[in-house]
Formats: sequence, C-alpha cells, structure tokens
Amino acid sequence: MKRYLILLIFSISLFKAQEIKKEIDVKQATIFLQGAKVFGSTNVSLQKGRNMVKIINLPNDLDENTYKINLEKNTTLLSITPQSNFLKNDELSEGEKKLETERKKLQRQVSLLNIQISNLSGEQNIIKDNLKISDSNKVTPQEQLIKLTEFYRKRMLEIDNQVFLLNEQKSVLDESIAKINKEFTEEQTHKNTNKKELLLEILADNDTNLDLGISYIVSNAGWIPSYDLRAESTKKPLEMVYKGKIYQKTGQDWNNVKLFVSTYRPSYNQNRPILSPLYVAEYKAYNPQTEVADYKMKKVSAEVNSYQMRDDVAKPSQIPVATVSDNQMNVMYELKYSQTIVSQEKEQYVILDKKQIDATYKYHVVPKLNNQVFLMAFIKNWQNLNLISGEANIYFEDNYIGKTNITSNYVKDEFPISLGVDERINVKRIKFEDKTAQKNFNTNKWETESYQISIRNNTKENIELEILDQLPISENSKILVKTLEIGDGNLDEKTGSILWNRKIGSGSSDKINFSYEVKYPKDMQIQYYSR
Repeated sequence: MKRYLILLIFSISLFKAQEIKKEIDVKQATIFLQGAKVFGSTNVSLQKGRNMVKIINLPNDLDENTYKINLEKNTTLLSITPQSNFLKNDELSEGEKKLETERKKLQRQVSLLNIQISNLSGEQNIIKDNLKISDSNKVTPQEQLIKLTEFYRKRMLEIDNQVFLLNEQKSVLDESIAKINKEFTEEQTHKNTNKKELLLEILADNDTNLDLGISYIVSNAGWIPSYDLRAESTKKPLEMVYKGKIYQKTGQDWNNVKLFVSTYRPSYNQNRPILSPLYVAEYKAYNPQTEVADYKMKKVSAEVNSYQMRDDVAKPSQIPVATVSDNQMNVMYELKYSQTIVSQEKEQYVILDKKQIDATYKYHVVPKLNNQVFLMAFIKNWQNLNLISGEANIYFEDNYIGKTNITSNYVKDEFPISLGVDERINVKRIKFEDKTAQKNFNTNKWETESYQISIRNNTKENIELEILDQLPISENSKILVKTLEIGDGNLDEKTGSILWNRKIGSGSSDKINFSYEVKYPKDMQIQYYSR
C-alpha cells in the first residue's frame, strides 16, 4: 500500500513539474477590414508522456472559438483550456523594469540637486542673519560694514545664479520623470490587456523539442483603405497608390511579422436570410401637396452625365509593391517586407500597391450650379483595379488638390476623378429675360426659357471641355416640355441633361445657346424643384 502511495505522489509531482509556461512570438498576421488573424509560435521541450503547456500573455480580445494549434509528428493534442490570468499585475514586465530603473536613476539625480539647492539656501539664510547682526552692531566700523555688505551682496548673487541653474536642471529631470511615469502607466495598461492564457495538454511519444504554432482571430484590429492619386500632367498616366491604414489595439506588439492585408470582412452570423410573405393593403393619408403641380426638375450633378465620354480602354500597368491574389471572395495583399505593427491608438500606413493607369483627361463644368471648371480624369474598366470604398488624396503637378471618395459600388463604365479647379478657364451662364414670355391662347399657357453659356480659355494649351446643363422633365401628362434649341448638344431624354463637347484653342472663346418651351393648362400653377 505504501509503495502505491509513493508511486502516486511521484506521479503527481512529475505531472506538476511538467507544466511549462511559454509566450508565443507573433510571426504572421492577416489584417481583415475588421479583425485580424494572428499566427505565432514558440519552442517547447516535451518529455515522453503527458505535458501541460500554458501559453501566456495572449490578447484579451481574441475569439476563443478560433484557436488553431499546429503540432509536429509524434505528438497529440489531448485538450485545450482557455483561461484568464488576473494575478499578473503584481509582476513587472521587462518594459516596466527598464522604465523603473531609468526612473530611479533620474530621481537620484533630482535628489542630489535638491541637496545642493538646500545647502545654498542654507548659506543664504546664514548670510542674511549675519548681515542683520552687523547692521545692528554699533561697534562694527563703518568701512568694515561696507565691505561686509558688498561681500554679502556679491555672494548672494552667486548663490541665486547657482540655484537658478540647478532648478533648470531639476526641471528637465522632472519632465523626463513625468514622461517615464506616463510610459509606465501605458505599459501597465498594455500589460493588463494581456489576460488570456491557453492551457494545452499534449501527449508526446518520446522526449522531443517541439515547434508549437498557434493561430487565433482578434477583434480589436483592422484596416481602412485609402489612396493617393497623382497626375503629373494631362499627357501622362495617372498614378494610383493603394494604402492601408492599419490599426491594432490588442495589447500585443507584432514585431517584424509577415503581413497580409485582406479585403475580407469576417461575419459571425452565417445564417441565410429568410424571405417572409409581403402583404399589401389600402393606405389612406392626407397629402397637403396633392393640388400642387407635379412638374419637377431633377438635379443633375457633375457625376451623373460625366460618363458620356469616349470609350478609350485603360490599360493599367502594375508596379509591384505587394503580391496581389484575387481570390473568390476577397483580394489578398502579401507585403514583400516584414512589418512592425505595435499595439497603440494611432493608425499606421502601409503601401499595398501602385498602378500606372491610362486615363482620359477632360475639363468639366456645370454652369447652372457652379461656374468653376474642373479638370477630370476618367478611368475605363476601373472594376479591374480591385478598388474598395475609401478616401483618396489628390495631387496634380506635385500640388495637393484635396480629397475625394472612391466608391467601389459604382455602376457606371467610367470612373471620374476630379483633379481640381482651373481658374484660367472662365465660364458664365446668363438668362435672356427679353426672350421669356407668357402666351394666353384658349386654355393653355406657354413659357419660353432661353440661356447663353460663354466660355473663354486663358490657358496656354488647347483644351477639351464638356459643358453640362439640363431641361426640365415633366411627369404630368398635362405639362409638355418642348426643346427649341440645343445646338450640337447631346440630350438624355431620361434625365433631361444636355452635354456639349467643345475643343477650345488657347486664348479662344465660344458660346452655347439653348432654349425650351413649357406648355401647361391656363388654370394650373407650376413650380420647379429638384429631388
């Protein structure tokens, strides 16, 4: 019986002795639009039989359902037990130890300075006391008193200068200590987020040195797409720089890791949508505008009809910065060089790709809304560029122009990019009041609207300019719109937009006239508005 008890105690102590604490080194990270998959590894010496390996300092925000353990041959994973460590705050991390050592060093220097300041202040007090005694002592000769006073004044000035310099040194040291205190607090916060641990029970066939790999998904990380768009001139291709604004606040630094950036957005809800029956019933509601004329004019922006352009096909030539894999459900960028992404509040930018894109450059103006003339770059087949919605910085001729938004759910064939306003091209739109009249005939009215658009090119080069205006659209059968004059403009019947294309030489001018007529019942009032 005693022999069995001894064997049992020996087995228990052996089992406890084989619990090994390890911290993984992050080797690789895949950043999703929201979340990240992290892979790390560590080397573990296992004994034959059962081994308990505790992986410590894992991020607190990791999803425990996403653990994946990689083992080598001749080893078997018996169990995985996630747990939290709430006792770590009593221990100092390596970063905290370094900061504490530096803080003590600086505090010692401050203490020495305080001693010097205290001694000098004491000397000043002695001098002041002696000066008072000498002044009140009638036995002291006047000449000697004058010499003593001059000595005291000179010495007091020296002491004041020394104290001033010592206080300056002390102030610098105090600032350094305050900075270290702040870093120490951040280090503690950083440490306190690493509360997750993973207890692995591993069976080894023999004594072995094991490379243990672990991957998991964290939520407090991700990236935001952004772009730089650069054009040197209208005669050269447009350069598009893809950037990723990466953030990670996991409490675990990724030092010199292999980095992948993916356009995938993990979803934890994988249930397919269920379509419920749709019912229709009568709805009655008071509409105060039922008697208002239904005559409406649609607002057309620069984007709406800026696609009635040439059908030139852009042929992007890629300058590799990362290896790009266009997969079934996402695009993956494999960065060629190791990256360090520290856990912090600030984002870090990485360059994902660069492309030289053939673009069609043309000036664009909508004088009804704005007389400013915009230089536009139009990209054909932009769907092949793997664009994701994001903000873009625009540069033209090495000048920062401003920002625009890249919208990946765009449906037009050509993607327009504004490169800024050219103040050297003047456009003016005027309405001919004298050509506007009302005619009463039987039960109908006619209104005629006439406009003129004047253009002058003050640049040193010939330009291509597209001018966009519009006619109103009637959605009421009693209201008729008739085109009187649009010249060589291209009218879109669905939107009412008119597009003119003009080639205007340097220093030259041009004019566009257009007019239309509206017919409606005499007893009807009409109004124009956009929707």
